[in-house]
Amino acid sequence: MSRPANGRETAPALRAEQLSKQFAGRPALDALSLAIPPGEIYGLIGPNGSGKTTTVKLATGLYRPTSGRVLVAGVDLHREPERAKRMLGYVPDEPFAYERMSGREFLHLVGALWDVPPALRASRIDALAATFDGFADVLDTHVDGWSRGNRQKLSMLAALLHEPRLLVVDEPIVGLDPESTRRTRELLHDFAAAGGAVLLCTHILSFAESVCHRVGLLRDGRLVAEGDLDALRRQAGSDGVAAASLEDLYLVFASRR
Repeated sequence: MSRPANGRETAPALRAEQLSKQFAGRPALDALSLAIPPGEIYGLIGPNGSGKTTTVKLATGLYRPTSGRVLVAGVDLHREPERAKRMLGYVPDEPFAYERMSGREFLHLVGALWDVPPALRASRIDALAATFDGFADVLDTHVDGWSRGNRQKLSMLAALLHEPRLLVVDEPIVGLDPESTRRTRELLHDFAAAGGAVLLCTHILSFAESVCHRVGLLRDGRLVAEGDLDALRRQAGSDGVAAASLEDLYLVFASRR
């Protein structure tokens, strides 16, 4: 884990305040509070059913909280949804695109929905496509013939096209080859270095360790540990003395009751 870049904004890019969500009276997320400043990549990890996907959907406005609130660069996501959502980009765990469009057509559609002027979005599409080796070669073909990995790349580029302040990414490297995984890591680092903030949810702990400045561990809808590797080792106490990696620490905290 590395140190975050110095942010250009004073307000956190994302702030969750006592955020809770219930389904049929059962808590999926319980009083989650966290803040991600500009320039930081924050990883959210935890076992299945711990509340990660619920957090992502609350942070992007797809769910309305039972209680608490979400602020995007100081803007309440549910009181001013249009204004807040213009400042965030979202990469879901299942990449979506209209299959009878080409990748380029889909990106132009996304850019038009965000009111990015045609000439500007064309230049941004070319620049973003160059992120992944060979991706420009498939960009003008229909998405229905694409691999899972290429759809994942398209989803990432679509989320970045309008230059958001906050990027919310759910499982960013599923289906990607090692070279594309490396480029995704660099893309996230570059985004943060330019003052953007990232909320990243993943089960791939080695990727989280390599890209995140801090991580938070969810269990049963609660945040049970948070920090960089050194901070997590201190929180783990004697159990964390021999913990050399994020995976080791995850096993320590996940086993506690």
